[in-house]
Amino acid sequence: MVDITGAKPSKITRLRAEKGSKDFVAFVALASLAVGSVSLLIQFLLMIGYFGILNKPAPTLVQLSNGQAIKVGMMGNKERSPEVVQRFVTDSLILLMSWSNSLPPQVDANGNASPAIDPGIKVKVERGDKRITTSAFQASFTFSEKFRDELVKLVAEMTPDDVFTGQITTALIFEAVTVPEPIGDKKDGKWKVAVVGTLVQSTAGTGETVRIPFNKEITVKAVDTPPLPEGGKFASPFESAIHTIRQAGLEIVAMKDLEGSSGSSKLSLSEESDNSQKKQRKNKNQEQE
Repeated sequence: MVDITGAKPSKITRLRAEKGSKDFVAFVALASLAVGSVSLLIQFLLMIGYFGILNKPAPTLVQLSNGQAIKVGMMGNKERSPEVVQRFVTDSLILLMSWSNSLPPQVDANGNASPAIDPGIKVKVERGDKRITTSAFQASFTFSEKFRDELVKLVAEMTPDDVFTGQITTALIFEAVTVPEPIGDKKDGKWKVAVVGTLVQSTAGTGETVRIPFNKEITVKAVDTPPLPEGGKFASPFESAIHTIRQAGLEIVAMKDLEGSSGSSKLSLSEESDNSQKKQRKNKNQEQE
């Protein structure tokens, strides 16, 4: 017998092994090339898509869930259009200063609407308890929390008790509202708006009318708007009204008489002068006593 234990691999065996190794390397190289080509193609397609998005005009209309279409535009976090600021100021002041004993009609399950009487909301003031209309109380949430409580007290003291019996109604009528003027840097998100108007107070039956000038300089700042609850569900209609009134993402941080105006409604507040305002009211009440 021939001992082949220590025999070296034949030349044919070595060639086969080398050929198998070269085939594997070639396969790996081809596979890598194929993957790289596919990746390059995907990146090329993505690049074409990016260029298409850049050259495509931004959408200007958004359709709401109720079918209404509204215009939209690209704006910074603290940017607001002049129209939005003006509308926010006028809507807030109208709700705050227009008083009556009526609430929006109540609708039952059958869709029948019935008038609702506003009982008012009790407010504790220096001389006991007064009432403020529900709409005015809701409008107070458009003002800074630093002086909102003081604002509510001032409006309650201004509101005649006969408002809640239907004998007196008050409406705020605007004669002029200026274009919002930016305060400081554009990124600060603060504006100043001047309003010239009249509080018209009418007495039922007699037709007697009293007109009080309402000329104010309003300072507004941009604030973050809280997200809508899922499905638009709110804990109560009152919460829904508060949330709706703050959807503009704005807040009134100061209200003072216009320079040169006389006989205007004594309703001036700001974040800086809140403490001094409280002191003035306290001194005034003590003098009246």
